[in-house]
Amino acid sequence: MSAHSHGVTSLSPDQEAEVFALRETLRRVCSGFEFAVCGVAADVDDIGEAHHRAVLRLLCDDIEAGAQRYRRKVIARDPSLASVFGAGLAFDTDVDAARATSLEASAVVRADSFAPRYQVALKRDHAQVSWFEWFCQAFGNPPHSLRVAGDAERAQLFPRFCQCTGLLPGEGIVVLDWVGDPEREPERSTWSDYFEDGKEWWGIWCFTVWNPRRRILAAAMASQTD
Repeated sequence: MSAHSHGVTSLSPDQEAEVFALRETLRRVCSGFEFAVCGVAADVDDIGEAHHRAVLRLLCDDIEAGAQRYRRKVIARDPSLASVFGAGLAFDTDVDAARATSLEASAVVRADSFAPRYQVALKRDHAQVSWFEWFCQAFGNPPHSLRVAGDAERAQLFPRFCQCTGLLPGEGIVVLDWVGDPEREPERSTWSDYFEDGKEWWGIWCFTVWNPRRRILAAAMASQTD
């Protein structure tokens, strides 16, 4: 990963390898969650919304590039599909138009404290369920189910994701949400049509995380339907 503006920099080789391995795993098991992680230069002290937006833009660029690679691969196999894809699989995205709100960092707990098939939707008053619990449920229950090798791999996925993105309790993290609840705040997610699929029923996710102890910024997005 090349260096970026706002003091956002490349990760160490070991960190890059960890991110790459997890991204490949999430694609293999059809998680639906995309993420990106950057380092932050040691001389940058005041981490603000501009830094969060920088890693969010990086993730959006990565998703766009991945969609174009998929288009080229499909057309290489069957050139007649070029007309179906048209100019590509581009999303109409304007990261500058996205507006952030804070998520409660105290809601983040140890990822391994959740059961691998964690469900809260039918067991609790929804008003009492934290955003992190909803996230855990969504992560482990995508529309087409996780295609994991077994229970051991399933149990490792959410903790791996939280570790890799710095979404950890007790480390002074700052979490920003960029889409809100599409039913209560539909205007919050109009900055990208990437989110249209998830609005059908499963939901949409887009948040960034600053972990000052590890000096990493991460962004995560998901939007799925059946």
